Amino acid sequence: MLHSLHTPDIRLLRVFMTVVECGGFSAAQIALNVGQSTISTQMSDLESRLGMRLCRRGRSGFALTEDGKFVYESAKSLFRSIDQFTSAVNGARGGLSGELRIAFADVLYRNPDFRLAQAIAVFLERGADVRFDLSTANPLDIEHGVLGERYHLGIHTYPSHVPGLRYYPAFTEEQTLYCGRKHPLFKRVGKGRLSLDDVQQFDYVQRSYYGGALSTGPFKPANIAASADNMEALLVLLMSGHYIGHLPTAWANEYVAQGELAPILAKKSRYYTLFEVAVRVGGPQSMLIETFLSDLRDLLPGDGSDKSLAKTG
Repeated sequence: MLHSLHTPDIRLLRVFMTVVECGGFSAAQIALNVGQSTISTQMSDLESRLGMRLCRRGRSGFALTEDGKFVYESAKSLFRSIDQFTSAVNGARGGLSGELRIAFADVLYRNPDFRLAQAIAVFLERGADVRFDLSTANPLDIEHGVLGERYHLGIHTYPSHVPGLRYYPAFTEEQTLYCGRKHPLFKRVGKGRLSLDDVQQFDYVQRSYYGGALSTGPFKPANIAASADNMEALLVLLMSGHYIGHLPTAWANEYVAQGELAPILAKKSRYYTLFEVAVRVGGPQSMLIETFLSDLRDLLPGDGSDKSLAKTG
């Protein structure tokens, strides 16, 4: 039975919340950066500390017990109160301090409109005493993480907006169709003998998040033969010489210059994705989060049609 709460208990509760939000021990390994056996030990320690079983794991998958659901909701309330307390104390002394947890899509650093680094610089110039915790993740994990308050905000493509989150348009990113140098199309690129109909018959790599239900623009693949949940993994498949797929143009240009990739019918196959900033709706946001979000939105160009992000609700 738990008689008092100490720092190790809070750490174990954060592990538990991450496991729940990731949907199991295996999926939580990347988010926590520890092995599954370590997570299992930590969960057993928490269950012993609380005197209750929190989840079931086995061949049937991961599922919370009724006690686990109660502890999860209580833990969310606890960490929300901790954030509010920290914000109130810092606000009373006129300072900005605490932790900011931000998740975003991988390989965005080549996009000149991705201005997170500039926003961090502006924010720190305010004299903020802040510990930044940055992660890359797929959009579903980011949405779950922001909803569960594992992240304070997330930047990605979100074709299906979920209740409980507010989305701000941030910037667009150009996506172009590519093949690796070992692919049969590589030597045919730029020869003027290709059409979209010809190319659409080749095996295509799709992005696995949202069940692959993401737009591929004017290019409609006939054979979806592989999937990847991040750009590095997608690049590996293209380099195998067996697949074609879309990559962010600004990032892929480096590999084109090295002769490792070739764009395929770029003017006909390219499309644009909208990146958005997702934040949680409901409950008071801390001054820390609101101030950083304001700085970030001042720097982001928006969706391309309106060059300033409207600061609405």
